[in-house]
Amino acid sequence: MPLEVSIEVSILPKPLMMPRSAGLYARFFVPTDLRASIGSRYLVRSLGNRRGDHARLAAATMGMALSMAFDAMRKGMTVDLEELLEKVRSGDIKELTLKDVTLPDGTRIAQAQLDNPADAGIFGDLMVRARQTEPTEVMAARVAKRRQQLREGSQRISGGGDAPKALMLSKAMADHLSDLAGARLHQKTVLESRHTLRLFAGIIGKDVPVASLTQDHVRAFFEGVRYWPSNATKRSAYRDLSVPEVIKLAKKNQEPEPAAWTMAKHRQRLSVFLVSLVEGKHLSVNPLAGIRAIATPDSEDTGSPFTDAELKAIFDPVEFPKWASKYPHRWFGPILGLYSGARVNEIAQLRLEDIDTIDGVPGFFVRKIGKKQSIKNKHSRRFIPLAQPVIEAGFLTYVEEARQAGVERLFPDLPNSTGLGYGRQLSRQFSVYIKRQGVSEKGQGFHGFRHTIASKLDEAGVSASAIGALTGHGTGQTVLEKFYIDRRSLPDRVATLAKFIPPVLLPTYKPDEFEINLRR
Repeated sequence: MPLEVSIEVSILPKPLMMPRSAGLYARFFVPTDLRASIGSRYLVRSLGNRRGDHARLAAATMGMALSMAFDAMRKGMTVDLEELLEKVRSGDIKELTLKDVTLPDGTRIAQAQLDNPADAGIFGDLMVRARQTEPTEVMAARVAKRRQQLREGSQRISGGGDAPKALMLSKAMADHLSDLAGARLHQKTVLESRHTLRLFAGIIGKDVPVASLTQDHVRAFFEGVRYWPSNATKRSAYRDLSVPEVIKLAKKNQEPEPAAWTMAKHRQRLSVFLVSLVEGKHLSVNPLAGIRAIATPDSEDTGSPFTDAELKAIFDPVEFPKWASKYPHRWFGPILGLYSGARVNEIAQLRLEDIDTIDGVPGFFVRKIGKKQSIKNKHSRRFIPLAQPVIEAGFLTYVEEARQAGVERLFPDLPNSTGLGYGRQLSRQFSVYIKRQGVSEKGQGFHGFRHTIASKLDEAGVSASAIGALTGHGTGQTVLEKFYIDRRSLPDRVATLAKFIPPVLLPTYKPDEFEINLRR
């Protein structure tokens, strides 16, 4: 059957022919403004057993069908892309009859029928030439028409015209992500929220009015995201597939489920989105309410305190200097982490001006003064005194050398090229090292120092508020007791312990050991 289209052709999705073991595939780029509702950057479809010109005709037919579908979706219509492309692939749609076509150069074609590969090729060449020869007056007319459409849309929104249409999911998602960026949230937060909402839209499968969202949609999301493989967008087996296709293949491949903490983060991001819809009166009830959250065990997802044996293995007098002597962040990063409980990024991003002496007490500030510095929240800002073992290990000697070298950052070898913080590389390098040293518990890493100092101080009878002042939590916050105190040791707490004394002997820094690193 022919597919009749009445449309002003502006952008024809161009297929990329991809040979695979199962045959030829066509990949189409999804326009940026429709990715949220479609749930993918690309649409990849099999061309069956077609070859040569027959495959190109099928791909061209898919492209024309998608052009029509994209235009309809922009007008708020619901289009089943899966069904449309399947009809083209299966042969139910073998030709295109285009009516009232306006080319980019202003030429109007009353009717054009594409029955074979030659027709498709001729029409494609015509489109290319038309774009290359578009007159200035035609372009100006198109711009004026678009401006008029925007004015009419603004009038409807402000109440000057027809009643506004129902807010669609794709529009709500785009607005929400724009709001997050406008609020100057961390780039990582915006990217992670975009990822969660992309999965949500992809699992739902179609653009719907947000007012129609129910618990069934939310439950379908949690069921689907259980099978989302790690790094799916980077792995060749998954990166060109739509969200439903990724989930289907991941089930077949028996991919491991995401960690509980990952599931909890998806819930948190979705919750922020849904709450914004409720507060904006686009949604009467939050469909997430009443759906029980997944448990996030501390030991599995956030690590646990290092044991005395593990601390001795980490600061082994032979292995630690051998590993740490390559970079200053390897040498002093773990030492500062052990004796401060500071987060890995808080240490990795330190600048020389953050190292100071207050009332005769040397220490360092955790704060945001540099362009690429960040802190978790307002309670994270604090001044942490240097423990005596850190001073005796030669830390201040290194600080003075760094100042004389004229560097701005305490650890200049650490990059922040991804925008995810200077601590990323320190965390990775440290995790590899401790595994080599036999510290292999799942989830264990640099964060273990934070747990260790909190647990040791708790065993000594130190109050939660005092621990919070050191680790950067507000007084009375339950997260302190939930994550930073090992309750297994509560019966054995010793009230007489006055300070943190780990069972390790720190290596002594040799002056100018990192001269090359500081002068690169």
